[in-house]
Amino acid sequence: MADLRRYKLSKDIDGIYLLVEKGTDITFPRSLESLLYELTQRKISYEPELIKQIFTRAQGHKERIAFLDGKQNYGALLELDISLDKMKAVLKVYPSLINSPIDFVTLERFLWKKGLKYGIKSEILSDVVKGSPYYHEWLIAEGKPSINGTDGSLKFYFETGGLDIKPKILEDGRVDYYELDIIQVVEAGKTLVERIPPTMGEKGFNVLGEEIRPRPGRDVRLPVGANTEIVANKLVSTSKGHISYANHKVNIFQTYEVNGDVDFNTGNINFPGNVIIKGNVKNGFTVRAGGDVDISGNLAGTVIIGGNLNVKKGIIQGRAEAEGNIYVRYIENGTAISKENIIVSEAIMHSTVRAGKKLSVIGGKKGLIVGGYTSVKEDITAKNIGSPMGTNTVIEVGVIPELVEEYKKICTELKRQQENHQKNNIILDSFKELQAKGKLSAEKNQLYLKVWETQYATEKEIEKLANQKNELEFKLQDVGDVYIKVLETIYSGVIINMGKFSMHLLDEKYNVVFRVEDYEIRCFNQ
Repeated sequence: MADLRRYKLSKDIDGIYLLVEKGTDITFPRSLESLLYELTQRKISYEPELIKQIFTRAQGHKERIAFLDGKQNYGALLELDISLDKMKAVLKVYPSLINSPIDFVTLERFLWKKGLKYGIKSEILSDVVKGSPYYHEWLIAEGKPSINGTDGSLKFYFETGGLDIKPKILEDGRVDYYELDIIQVVEAGKTLVERIPPTMGEKGFNVLGEEIRPRPGRDVRLPVGANTEIVANKLVSTSKGHISYANHKVNIFQTYEVNGDVDFNTGNINFPGNVIIKGNVKNGFTVRAGGDVDISGNLAGTVIIGGNLNVKKGIIQGRAEAEGNIYVRYIENGTAISKENIIVSEAIMHSTVRAGKKLSVIGGKKGLIVGGYTSVKEDITAKNIGSPMGTNTVIEVGVIPELVEEYKKICTELKRQQENHQKNNIILDSFKELQAKGKLSAEKNQLYLKVWETQYATEKEIEKLANQKNELEFKLQDVGDVYIKVLETIYSGVIINMGKFSMHLLDEKYNVVFRVEDYEIRCFNQ
């Protein structure tokens, strides 16, 4: 560890003396520049080379550096540094050369002139007055930060959905994936949601006595939807019906029933509530609903809904988009997109599946995902993934497309700025050669300075972009506690993506879990 230095100035009958010490445990080390600064403030004339030699040697004994002069200032010097946010004030004391103490009145008047009005640490003023033989600093005042208010919140009095809604377990122990009871019924007048108001927070003050206003808590609106009303900060149902919470709204929907297929006899369906279809949704037809949809047969057309979707049979070359959960027996050459969870009881074959939370394929004999593209925000559980034939199957968890796109843009801009930096260095080197040869004209010198300014701005931009790149890389590799769980077999040919990490499976594995650990995808036996 390098030696630190401190110094002491003193006045004697024949001049001004300087003592410089060095060591590794000096509390307030000083630099040569700070010494020269104090000498200038005290109007003490000095020989720079002599001062530099004494400071460098630091032999620990007094050496005369100047003769006495009637203009010299021998008393203690006070300075006050106030932080940019005005929340801290540091008092700097350069001790007297004649051991004259600082009196309370002088100290208090100095602080008052500097505008210090709040948070003054009066208990340390006596220590300041006692002084120190060497330069010393005191944290003399601290402001009081404001305390921001708490945001308003909502308290729900019903199940808002998700995996808490579980399939029924029958008396013989079998799991019924078809009767999921995903629709909740409420009576008129029931309290659905309560609004907890925000708080205003507590104001603070900086060391100059200026008020710091807190950020009030943000209010939150009750999620008013169909057949609901607000009564004294509470959301209450106005009619009996099925409750659905999706897209930040609570709706009480009545149900529209189709006693057969959705086909040419019914045309497309567009209904704001829940829909029950006793047959199939035929190819080419579309069902749009604001609530939940229950289909007893197959989905070969399109369903776009604001609630949960329950397909008793399969999605066959059809397309389903749901704000809530999707429950289906199997998906074949189809598409299923949910902002919540997708629960498949038998198989997903050669399909596109995207879930905003979780995917489960564990019912029936197969519990299979094979072919196609499956992307899930949180985790996947399946019995089998892929096939013995090595069918190309892509499985993805923990991926946030927006972050990936932002990362690509930052990398492109960072590369461009680095190339500009290299070009500027070449130009600067050529100017330096001209300067060394004495051939740098005034006009070229102006251009030289402009390139320097540009280079400085470029370096700052590179530093900012590099920091942003590092932050995004951390977010992309920190996919969270996501996993892919295989209860039976995962076959070769399966491609696993977790955040920015990828694995191409080359051999079969049995009863395993895939997670990201130590910046790579790893496989663990269950």
